[in-house]
Amino acid sequence: MGSALDAALQPLLGRVTDSLPERRNLVWFALASLLYGAGAALFGGDLWNGFLKQTGFSMTEIGVLAAVTGGAGSAGLILFMGLADRIRRRVRTYSWCILAAAAAPALVVALALAPRSLLPLRPLLALLMVVGVGQALVMSIPIMLDYPIIARGVSVGVRGRLFGITTTAYGILGIGIGWLSASVLRDVAYPQGYAWCFLAASGVIALRAAAFSRVRELPELAVDGASRSALPFAAIVDVLKLKEFQWLAGPHVARGLAVSAAGFALPVGLEHLGLPEHFPGYAASATTAATVLGGIAVGLIADRLGPSWTTFLGDLLYALGMATVVLFHNPIAFIALYLLLHFGRNIEDNAVPLGAINLVPAEHLGAFSAARLMILTGSTALSAPLFGYLFDHHSPTLVFALAAGMKLLTGVWFWWVFRLKRPAPAQATNMQSP
Repeated sequence: MGSALDAALQPLLGRVTDSLPERRNLVWFALASLLYGAGAALFGGDLWNGFLKQTGFSMTEIGVLAAVTGGAGSAGLILFMGLADRIRRRVRTYSWCILAAAAAPALVVALALAPRSLLPLRPLLALLMVVGVGQALVMSIPIMLDYPIIARGVSVGVRGRLFGITTTAYGILGIGIGWLSASVLRDVAYPQGYAWCFLAASGVIALRAAAFSRVRELPELAVDGASRSALPFAAIVDVLKLKEFQWLAGPHVARGLAVSAAGFALPVGLEHLGLPEHFPGYAASATTAATVLGGIAVGLIADRLGPSWTTFLGDLLYALGMATVVLFHNPIAFIALYLLLHFGRNIEDNAVPLGAINLVPAEHLGAFSAARLMILTGSTALSAPLFGYLFDHHSPTLVFALAAGMKLLTGVWFWWVFRLKRPAPAQATNMQSP
């Protein structure tokens, strides 16, 4: 089986790397990402926000829910930060956490199908917070392990193309699933339509866990973690001493603010532009199409231009899409600008980790990843109620314009940080095949 797989991978990935184990890792990373995108299309931001809006929650309530779950994610990153560089069975731990997260969509289905006479909006919101907090705490562990696994599973000269491959794979199934979910939401009455989508997401997430469990860390890339203690405080102190963290903390605060604002694009469109109730499915399709395009862009330019210019390009497109997404009262215009917004965001989402991996020593990547994402999710969570209030009481066009200006400044900031160090030139590795 292994020989047949290796023979099949030679024409596909032979120009990317000479290492057979590295090629296999690229395949499993790509398959896990393919299933990740499918799960996100069924239980991600677009359908989730559409579900919340159609359930009857206000922008402020949606913002509060985002703040609570995002805050839980930040708390989990702090709580487990000391373990990030101490966990030895990283791939196994990652896979089990993903499998546990598959329970969240099923729990939401049970809550969604409960009669509103038995479960009014306020108690429902509280229970959704409980589910969201649990999922956020569980997912904080694999989020921290992403960078350490990549650094030990794929060599430096291949990482830019890894991000391109996995990002493109993320969107392949999502495009079709987005259109399919739009048909389900149109033809199946609320909340049953959302229930079918969320149940399918549980199964897909479980398959993602199985695929990721096949990834293997390469002996030639092995690096021991540098964490001196499993206690969060000691890990935080160690990370705060890293000059790379000091450089990247500020732009991640600004990045979190933009993520929070962008999360309201679809609910604002549903409320102010009169978009159809089944439109979240089309939005999910646009988001994943943007992911495919972003993956192609990153794969083509990241190893050549480096993360500095790649991030700036992504943030420029991100800002343009955000500034214009609600300007036109037309569903086609909205979906096109929504796609542009997420195209830029996806480029940034891949270029920033690539820049961080190239800057930060591998032995510190786990704790650094936790701290970086703690700032990002914390900034997103704390600003979500603020943006919810602003969208409820002020012109959405003005709020998005302000967020777009901030996004552009963030791109300049990341460009300045990442220009300090460029990745190694893109070329096939010289590692010998086993």
